[in-house]
Amino acid sequence: MNNKLVPASLHKLLGVIAPVIVRIREIAAANYLALCRNNRRQHQVIAGLVCCAALTFFITLSRMQSATASLGLTTPVLIASSNIEPGDIITTQLFSLRTLPRSAVTPTALHDLQTGLVAQQSISIGELLTTTNTGTSATQQLQLPTGFRSVAIVPPAALPPMQVGDHVDIIANGVVLAADALVLSLIENTPGVIVAVQADLSAAVASAAAIGDATLVVSS
Repeated sequence: MNNKLVPASLHKLLGVIAPVIVRIREIAAANYLALCRNNRRQHQVIAGLVCCAALTFFITLSRMQSATASLGLTTPVLIASSNIEPGDIITTQLFSLRTLPRSAVTPTALHDLQTGLVAQQSISIGELLTTTNTGTSATQQLQLPTGFRSVAIVPPAALPPMQVGDHVDIIANGVVLAADALVLSLIENTPGVIVAVQADLSAAVASAAAIGDATLVVSS
């Protein structure tokens, strides 16, 4: 376009807004560069956080492995995953297999599923399946009397002949801990029994049974 055809007023307007346009371009370029720097900074922060999270995970995992090792040997146990009622047949849908420190597992805990296993007592979710609360359909077991507690006893020496329903005295270190306790059931594949003792004596009997000091004498 011939500059002579452009009005003088338009030349004057272009002269006024030209610096403004230049300034806008400079601001836009500066903002773009700042945005790029911020993106790099965000990526650096994210990478740092990921590294910290990974480090924390490996430290926690190492501590868990050390804690597990310090507990000693472990053993698989069966834990109820549903509420089980007396008489229910124990199937794989009713329990899950867990691994626990052997020192924290009762001697009567079940380590694998046995054929024909039936609940002998009510078993709540999260409770161990044991020879106390389960048995075969042919297993004879008495109901726990009101006000009593059931305790599993596997004595260090052979037991005298006994059967479900017998009354026994529980002795430890020459002291009678509980007299006239009731034999609820015989523990399969072990010389142990499940006995019912009065609630106020159950703690002492259970402690003696846990360390293998308790033995039984059949009473008349």
